[in-house]
Amino acid sequence: MAMRKGLTMKLFHLIWALGLAALLVASACDNWTDQPPIQGCSQFDEFTGRCTTGSGGTTGTGGTAGTGNVGGGIDGECTNEADTAVYDALEYSPNATTTLSGPPAASQIASDCVFGNLQADPQNPGCGQQAQAVLICGGAGCPQETIDALTNCVVDCTQGVIEDATGEMLSGACADCYGASVSCSAVNCATAGCTVPTSPTCVACRCANDCTPGFDRCSGLPPSGDCN
Repeated sequence: MAMRKGLTMKLFHLIWALGLAALLVASACDNWTDQPPIQGCSQFDEFTGRCTTGSGGTTGTGGTAGTGNVGGGIDGECTNEADTAVYDALEYSPNATTTLSGPPAASQIASDCVFGNLQADPQNPGCGQQAQAVLICGGAGCPQETIDALTNCVVDCTQGVIEDATGEMLSGACADCYGASVSCSAVNCATAGCTVPTSPTCVACRCANDCTPGFDRCSGLPPSGDCN
């Protein structure tokens, strides 16, 4: 009886600890819903989420990659005529008092896609499960497939919400710029006090690790000014 009682108490404490951990993660997630979007091998490209060959190419390690200059891609992926038409038609309301249009609306959609925003118009389902997985494993310590899962989900979510708002989607290469920015931030800044991505620490982390400048190059859109 004593042994059974001891095992029962250990099981109870384990369940309690896991439940507390889940609550802490959920609390952190609640703070990361309205921010900019807000990624090893020996030569890991932090913006594209791929391993470089050392000569500007990539080895294709999987996941959704960005297409900025980092890793030998092309600049200005979001400046073509078709993407410009989508931006011109895009409006997004993250809350009842704010309506954004054009590229700022797309950036807010991608940001909200990390944890979701059901108060938004159109509603944003988000990628809460994938984002929580990144928080739990600590960004730089995450397996590549965990980062890729969040990246791919954010790209799909962003495209889906933009399609709901406009009837059209951004080109795949343009959408990948948003996903690569999320990947870069997830790897480099998830453990840098970035439960609130607009905090000075978080903004500085994204700038220092080429996440924000990398997105600006990749997309070709006007810079946000965060890294000035």
